Amino acid sequence: MRKLAALRLLGEELSNVEAERLRRLETKDDAAAANRDAAQLALNAVLTFFQDYGIEAGPLVPLLADIAALSSGSRPSGMLTPARASRRPLDSPAIEALKGRLAAIMEFRQQEGLSRKAAGEWVVRHAPARMKQKLPLSKRTALDSWLVKWGGKHGTPSSGRDGYAAMQAILNSQRPNEQQLKTILATLVRWLPA
Repeated sequence: MRKLAALRLLGEELSNVEAERLRRLETKDDAAAANRDAAQLALNAVLTFFQDYGIEAGPLVPLLADIAALSSGSRPSGMLTPARASRRPLDSPAIEALKGRLAAIMEFRQQEGLSRKAAGEWVVRHAPARMKQKLPLSKRTALDSWLVKWGGKHGTPSSGRDGYAAMQAILNSQRPNEQQLKTILATLVRWLPA
């Protein structure tokens, strides 16, 4: 019973951290700093909970130390150095999943009667500015390529495919109207890393 109460407290603490992060983002605070500070607070709360209940927390300690180093302006350890790639660095799994979700929205608009071109242009037109900048998404051709890569029955297994499949399931079960799709697009901005 004590552990259940402690889990509830941890949940409340993490909810408060997320609410503060969203407040900072809405007030146009530095997004990277807001996300980094929230991650540091959340990870610290989880580590404290683990230590209080004798759960091994060692693997998470270096990550917390590196986040703290970044927050203080110090150089992080090599753990946060990207692996070398012989080509353009890959998108993060979060970005890939978001692109897959946008491809599913484009496909849904097509199923609702728009041409492929019109469906892609609709998504680009209604995507929030921050999303367009971060992905980048200025033309429907990007959406086309994401849909080809992750859509349909034979998409490439990846975070992009997972994002596509998750969004497709939501859209097919809820059948949102145009205004609800705009709301979904606005909500997806929260998935963007700093």
